[in-house]
Amino acid sequence: MKNLFLLIFLVPATLFSNAQVPNSIPYQALVRNTDGSPMASTSVTINFSIHNLTAAGDVVYQEIHTATTNTQGLVSLNIGSGTLVTGSFSAINWGSGTKFLQVAMNAGNGNIDLGTQQMMSVPYALYAEEVDVRVSTTGDSLFIGSNYSIVPGVSAANPVSTSNYGSVLLPGNTTCQNEYISVTGCGGLDSLLYYDRYYSLVEIGGQCWFAENLATDKYANGDNIPTGLTNTQWQNTTAGAYAVYNNSSSNDAVYGKLYNWYTTVDSRGVCPTGWHVPSDCEWNYMQVVLEPGTTGSQDCFCGFQLMSLTLWSTTNATNSSGLSLVPSGQHLFGSPFEGLGYSAFLWTSSELNNFGLGRDIVFQAEDILGKNVHQKYTGFAIRCIKK
Repeated sequence: MKNLFLLIFLVPATLFSNAQVPNSIPYQALVRNTDGSPMASTSVTINFSIHNLTAAGDVVYQEIHTATTNTQGLVSLNIGSGTLVTGSFSAINWGSGTKFLQVAMNAGNGNIDLGTQQMMSVPYALYAEEVDVRVSTTGDSLFIGSNYSIVPGVSAANPVSTSNYGSVLLPGNTTCQNEYISVTGCGGLDSLLYYDRYYSLVEIGGQCWFAENLATDKYANGDNIPTGLTNTQWQNTTAGAYAVYNNSSSNDAVYGKLYNWYTTVDSRGVCPTGWHVPSDCEWNYMQVVLEPGTTGSQDCFCGFQLMSLTLWSTTNATNSSGLSLVPSGQHLFGSPFEGLGYSAFLWTSSELNNFGLGRDIVFQAEDILGKNVHQKYTGFAIRCIKK
């Protein structure tokens, strides 16, 4: 899969040994995926080339850096201290002719040219030590001198992962001892744009969940998810696929799509980059948060806490969790659709004895979030959780 990157360049403050010759040029960039999420903790190789006079002029200096982005996708380097390719940094004549900086990056999928921009060496020489560059401790503000920009996800206040294994987070749950459980907060974000559709987010016990059913018809890499299968094709396929309840666009808008289990484990990812379909153990963790004193191994008497306040036939829903589960029904073989308005079925990415593991809230037992196995071709809703 070919990754695409968006880099937001942060104005570098230049360090000088005197007013003319820089020892190095501090450089920062925020590396982001195309969906806007930070490319966190990723190894990248960055190639800097300094051109003389024009953007396509002679290369007077070139070097390569290998670095790892931080949890907010930020990488910090010093131009002049990388692995030399050509030229001499100390020999660059900054006072003669305009200089242009070309940047190329490789995150494991080939070199990508990120463009060339003019270097304002003289202003930096005069004012570098007076420029204050900082990130807010709350919010997402990047301050450069007296100016600031909003850069989503850059703040030090953004979520810190407390993810761990079940042996730590669910010590009484014997099936989850060796399973990794994602517990990463939303960092103050309440929505996420994914393929032209905004999804509300909710934080439960430190986990960040979609508060709406997934509705994408594409994988995260842009490949289409198959749909329009006949009943026989739906039963026999072992590839990801989706259906819309009664093939109705109005149902798609309210309830999202119904995916088979194979979609949840496709390597292309059905959730946005940085998100995934929760495992059985990640659902267990959420259940323990809502029903303290349990291990998450059994059904959870937390159904009313999870149900949206509208669309259900029952009047007992509280949605105190904020997850807002809707009665989206299911897609079956033979009897294609059933349950709209009075049942919710959701996949996990886990399996048991060649069946897919899911969660359900069904009519006349709405106080219970059930844990059951199902045929993998069954069409259920999906909720995404942050990694």
